[in-house]
Amino acid sequence: MKKEIIINEILIWKENNMLPPHYCDYLLALYTQGEDFTESGRRAKRQRIHLTSAVLAIMLLPISIFVLYFTEFSFILQTVVLTSFVGFLLLLAIYFSRKKILVPVFFLGAAVMLLLLSLELNTYFFNGNPFTLYGILFLNCLLWLYTGMKLRLIYFTVSALLGFVVILYFVFKG
Repeated sequence: MKKEIIINEILIWKENNMLPPHYCDYLLALYTQGEDFTESGRRAKRQRIHLTSAVLAIMLLPISIFVLYFTEFSFILQTVVLTSFVGFLLLLAIYFSRKKILVPVFFLGAAVMLLLLSLELNTYFFNGNPFTLYGILFLNCLLWLYTGMKLRLIYFTVSALLGFVVILYFVFKG
């Protein structure tokens, strides 16, 4: 943290010609130990971190489907894995929401995984009972509606409303 503050100060000195550029370059090389110290280098590093996080978030969905349907893990282990994936995506969403980067990817991933987890819980505890399934889907839609209204995410609000319509259709059809 202190090193980063010093590096930022030296960059400001260099921009404002407070020291000769070669002195600033020497100090930057000394404090960064030869790493890239330019603003474009730091920006590129941040972009790599953001891209890696997005790819990881996207890859968690196929991994969770694999864990659910193609492994012989116990129900408890599957639940722990999916719950940790949802928690991880929510933590990423909270972290990146301050930076306003990739937030939809993380929230959507967490919502889809929570839906998968809910369906798995319904299958395990209620043997796929359609009425409990409707209730669980209704609760997911309520959560989406709350999230959409609270965070002003239109895609969650629209998904919740469409989900309510589909649930009502199947309740009254069956």
